[in-house]
Amino acid sequence: MTEFFRQIKTEHFHLIIEPLSKYNNGMLSKREIEIFALKSILNILNPKLKVEYNLYGAPFLNTNNAISISHSKKYIAIIFSQKQTSIDIELISQKALKVSPKFLNKKELAKVNDKETATLYWSAKECLYKIFQKGKLNFSSDLIVTNVKEKHLECLMFDKKYILQYEKFDSHYLVYYFD
Repeated sequence: MTEFFRQIKTEHFHLIIEPLSKYNNGMLSKREIEIFALKSILNILNPKLKVEYNLYGAPFLNTNNAISISHSKKYIAIIFSQKQTSIDIELISQKALKVSPKFLNKKELAKVNDKETATLYWSAKECLYKIFQKGKLNFSSDLIVTNVKEKHLECLMFDKKYILQYEKFDSHYLVYYFD
């Protein structure tokens, strides 16, 4: 198995996290680095893998597997699953707390009083948004974080329950879903 910074492979999903600095030659823009990193990782896994995007910008593969991709300033995170999958990686920052009234409802706002919790909720909602894949969602009313457990979040999207896995590492939250 190829050595990646972080890799989890189970019968249900395959998750890869890589530092973007590994793919930076000093001459590429941030977006070019993200694209190059994705293509490089896919080429290592299987040179025949190709990513395309639907009209809402959601990625899909030229195979029967699902894919989701996320970037922070420091990392690229990719998850594959046989059915549906989603991932988000976020640097823990004050920004999430500052803008939290724009994406949290009143019940959620009552539970969020620090940048870590705000970032976790933001990442969860981004993950749910990527599951939907059609855009035009109201983050405060359509996407709800109902409960935070030690390693997972219980959420609702249009009253359908989702269990999202999460972990914290290197001042980031990683939130992901697989079906």
